[in-house]
Amino acid sequence: MKKFDKTWLAVSLVSLAAAAPAWAEDAQARAQLQQKLAGMQQYQANFTQTVKDTEGDIVHEASGQLTMARPDKLRWETAQPDETLLIADGRSVWNMDTFVEQVTIVDQQRAVQDNPVILLTTSDSNEWKKFAIDRTTDGAYAISPVDGQGQIQQLNLYFDGDTLNRLTMTDAQEQRSTLEFSDIDTQFTPSVSLFEVTVPDTYTIDDQR
Repeated sequence: MKKFDKTWLAVSLVSLAAAAPAWAEDAQARAQLQQKLAGMQQYQANFTQTVKDTEGDIVHEASGQLTMARPDKLRWETAQPDETLLIADGRSVWNMDTFVEQVTIVDQQRAVQDNPVILLTTSDSNEWKKFAIDRTTDGAYAISPVDGQGQIQQLNLYFDGDTLNRLTMTDAQEQRSTLEFSDIDTQFTPSVSLFEVTVPDTYTIDDQR
């Protein structure tokens, strides 16, 4: 029988003891964030978006309106620089481009796989297990995929009290997108029609489901 290595055991216990505060902090951050988002059953706001590359140069700017409702529903409308509409209805994601008159449809579960943004609209414990959550020095809740995969490598959520007022996303190309929210409403009753899609006859449909 192989001799038990007490040195290995000691090193392991020291490592676990050193890691314990980080685990506690992650568990506390996770519980706090779940509570905040659970109280945000619906959310509507105007937004401005700024995307910067790794050099800090602005590569894209946009503005529009965001509407979310639990579970799993989202409506994203841009007014500037172009009019676009993206709707997630709980089963599919519909991306409508009015400029080229085309709608692209993808399976929602596949579209949000390993994307921390999904936590904004779901309480599914299986989804939450896929992400590590911590607090940053500036007070944000930092969310990242446990397996390191996915297009969005880190999502930071900023709150004023219990109200989400800003978020930042860092993608796999290390571009950083910042969304600032204004005219925030969390007390309205979402209309079912907000998450329904009517495709004009003139549009080309690219169904990738």
